[in-house]
Amino acid sequence: MGPGLNFSFSEHLALLDRFLHHRLDIVERIERTLLNVRDKDTSRRRDRPFFERTLGVCFFGLPALPSELSRLNGQLAAQHLADGFEPVATANAFVNELDPLELILRAYEHWDQHRWPGRSGRLSYGQVLYTVFMIRLLEGMSLRIWDDGIDRASGHLEALQQRLDRLNGPESPALFLRDATWLIQTAQGPLTKHLKPYLDIADRIAASLGGSHRLALHKAGARLAGGHLRSQLRYRVWQTGQPQDDPQNLAFTRNSNALDSALLVRDLVPLLEAYGTACNERDDRERLDLADAILQALSADPELYLTRLDLLTPYVVIEELFVERVDGRVRYTAMGECQLRDLGDYGTLIGQCAHSLWQDATAFDPSQASYSPHGIVYGFIADVMSNIAQEPLTGHPASSLSLEDMFVSRGDLDGKLARATEWAALPTRPGELTHFDHSREAAVQNHGRMTAALAARASHPNRPNASERRDAKVFLTQAAPPDAVRADAYCVTSDPKLVRPDGPERYPDDQLLVDRHEGRYLASVQSRGGWFGISKVILTDFTSHGIDAALTDVPHEAVEVAQLTCPGIIVGS
Repeated sequence: MGPGLNFSFSEHLALLDRFLHHRLDIVERIERTLLNVRDKDTSRRRDRPFFERTLGVCFFGLPALPSELSRLNGQLAAQHLADGFEPVATANAFVNELDPLELILRAYEHWDQHRWPGRSGRLSYGQVLYTVFMIRLLEGMSLRIWDDGIDRASGHLEALQQRLDRLNGPESPALFLRDATWLIQTAQGPLTKHLKPYLDIADRIAASLGGSHRLALHKAGARLAGGHLRSQLRYRVWQTGQPQDDPQNLAFTRNSNALDSALLVRDLVPLLEAYGTACNERDDRERLDLADAILQALSADPELYLTRLDLLTPYVVIEELFVERVDGRVRYTAMGECQLRDLGDYGTLIGQCAHSLWQDATAFDPSQASYSPHGIVYGFIADVMSNIAQEPLTGHPASSLSLEDMFVSRGDLDGKLARATEWAALPTRPGELTHFDHSREAAVQNHGRMTAALAARASHPNRPNASERRDAKVFLTQAAPPDAVRADAYCVTSDPKLVRPDGPERYPDDQLLVDRHEGRYLASVQSRGGWFGISKVILTDFTSHGIDAALTDVPHEAVEVAQLTCPGIIVGS
């Protein structure tokens, strides 16, 4: 919890109940003030504060709403910010959120280009906006289930499930989510400045939720993380025109996703444990459901998560959070030690389960299916939810498929393909990325890389490097082997005295600190002359290919850190 905020979960549940009870009243207010505005000044306005205030009044300005509940307006957002989820500043800070205000403006644009609907159509879209607003509240509350103590978390989650079930009643024209556990994952989708809050949530999940709740959370996390990482790589492929396994594409995405990979490992460990149990107990239904989630995660980067476990540890290390210097000595923080344990458990479990997963992967072969989650592309998960919200604008009938269904590899695949095709055809603004894409060819390629990597891991279950390439080293010493490639260009510094034509490259302090904060360095240290960092890209460009690399004039303090964050690879003096 953030400091100094008096947040009441029970009061917010009462607020949700009021909003659910007065659903039709709220929808009428939305239709009257925000949608029945053809040729009026409102339809031409684009100032966010106006729309934010007007939509808020539709809910919190209800005459029947008691004052003790109306004062809760804004508390969830304030608490979320106090917890450290500070949005990344962009030209539009809401582009990666499920944003009802953005959906209002998209409706205006669509209706201007086609025709404005009558009252019935406006009320139908008002129901969509109402549902989106409520989903946002439910998402915010899903990250508050621990506020009254970890022992009450499961009960609070059940209470949210009950409200979600009511939200998905017959009045709703759009089905977003069925399972309240997914709210916890979608609530963490938007970009924020700080990484620690996400790991704090992971710790709370591990310490509180058990049984089906916890497993459902990890399944959702694995599916969403896998989808996000595959999407990011595909966008990169489109930008560069280079293949998916091009080192520059891999290095770019790996270097940007230390947090995603760290959280994914924390999801995969309990899933692999449960998968092993399901295999032993011959629970075929649960085994295949677990395998589906696990395989979607692994296909995001089969080399990193399967064949090159020796590279996985340095890529998931977030130095700022996982490493500290105490009394002159470098060591892992408590958070870092926890992550290291998870990495060790993951290495053991994936070795034990690789052969069974390789066998089960045939059940999800995209070449034999019309639709596969392995072939979808989207920006953020909020973009997919926005696609659901925009379906009524284009006249498509309400779908019985929820967000979760689009991340399941079996069941009504033709219906999922039709929906993916509809989303891909949604109108985009100039410069805007495609809302959604599904490629069977990409799915087949992703699945093929993954199954080959699973076979390699199954053949070498206990060897960190299960590839055919040799174990290579990064030498931070003057005594490097003569065949080691000089790679000082992979170092950066803000100290002008350390800059050389062949590296380190000159970087401003603020950029170095941003990259350090995002976990993009094997080591970064500050001296009297400025910061010095060693980029993780060196692992993809050299180590993964079995090529030794040598760095010269690396500060001793950076050598100490790198030997801790990159075990078995760094050779220092």
